[in-house]
Amino acid sequence: MFSKTSPSFFDGPWTFEKTEHAVLGLCKILDRYAHKLTLDDLQNDPRCARIPDLSLNTVQQVIHDVEAKLWRGAQNFENEVIYHTGPHHDDIMLGIMPFINRQLRSPKNQVHFAIMTSGFHSVTDAFLQKAMEDTLDYLHQGRIQMVRYPDFFEQGYRFKQEKDIHHYLDNVARRNPDEMRRGFCHRILRDAVGLWGLKSVDEVEARFTMEIENLKAGKPNSPEIQKLKGEIREFEEELVWAYAGTALDHIHHVRLGLYNDSSLGVIADSDPQSPKAWSPNPQRDVVPILNQLRTIRPTVISVAIDSEGQGPNTHYKVMQSIAEAIRLWGTEADLSKLRIFGYRNVWATFHPAEANVYVPVSLNAFAVFEKAFKDSYLTQVKAEFPNPDFDGPFSELAETIWVKNYKDVQFLLGKDFFYESDHPLIRATHGLIFLKEMTAEGFVALAESMKTMMERNK
Repeated sequence: MFSKTSPSFFDGPWTFEKTEHAVLGLCKILDRYAHKLTLDDLQNDPRCARIPDLSLNTVQQVIHDVEAKLWRGAQNFENEVIYHTGPHHDDIMLGIMPFINRQLRSPKNQVHFAIMTSGFHSVTDAFLQKAMEDTLDYLHQGRIQMVRYPDFFEQGYRFKQEKDIHHYLDNVARRNPDEMRRGFCHRILRDAVGLWGLKSVDEVEARFTMEIENLKAGKPNSPEIQKLKGEIREFEEELVWAYAGTALDHIHHVRLGLYNDSSLGVIADSDPQSPKAWSPNPQRDVVPILNQLRTIRPTVISVAIDSEGQGPNTHYKVMQSIAEAIRLWGTEADLSKLRIFGYRNVWATFHPAEANVYVPVSLNAFAVFEKAFKDSYLTQVKAEFPNPDFDGPFSELAETIWVKNYKDVQFLLGKDFFYESDHPLIRATHGLIFLKEMTAEGFVALAESMKTMMERNK
């Protein structure tokens, strides 16, 4: 689950990141807060002993730097165009939802979400079968009235997706699971009509009955069923950000071809025997992102920066595709003021020394996060691809990581730093999200260095 990367303390030049890493490591070994460390403690630790000009002032420098990271994470965003990216549906939420919710509170920010792949692999046949059966049940009960409109099967099905979301969330508020399910089935029906070109209720019933039998029999998913599964995941993502009023035109389902398998005519991976690491296909993987950057013109971008092998390889591939799009965008636009925030979620984590922004997470933020995940990501309450180190919902795993981050930082700042703070956000903190803020140039260089390391290790 957690990143195994750490600086080599006995090779290469010494850096302040190594100093922070060493001091926190000593605090945890001794189970002692940083301000209680003695010079003897530092000199007797094999890692801390290597710190240049070692003194008790070294600890104060670490404390000061960690405090600065926290204050950077507590800053509000105003007048920004923010482009949050995720490899799969739920990656953005699991990584940085409390960070985003504060941005969404200001109408002066324009906040966009770009989910780069369809995510159909995460929807089980059993889930889709039940969804189609429920849709037929609501049709038979006469509770999907939209099919009665004369133009529904010609063009009406394309409209009012916002209404489906509003209906669903209204009934989250009303604690009415039956009506929540009906809203979800509205969307399934709209997507199916568009997908298969269905022209009547009879055609809907015939197609759904056939597909349900195929799912029961365990037949391979057709491209259409894969697309329908992906559209289920897209609806889930729309629900999450609609909690804070995000409109559909600010949620972008990019559906990069790198995710598709060979059955759809696209080879997802390069030859594993090749000495070169995987690289994005320019037209298939890079141009769709580049075109969005040109249109949206973000001032802030978030991106998952997992290395290959730290989690699903889609994370690494999407990161490389975004890096190449940003590199190309930089040849035609001034990106000197662009800020990029690298994040990780349930597959790998930053060490506190690796991150340079610590985002405070309050119990209020925990509660919103838990409820939004449970109510919106219906396919992920029991994940199709669970983390091998944790048996439970991904939302609980993310919270476990944020709490661990907070405990680590308490070693350096002390518990009293938080509960005695004059700032209400700091006093309310019970978890921390670690981010790595970079320039465009720094992010592109990081992606290139990760690719070089992959080639070296092949």
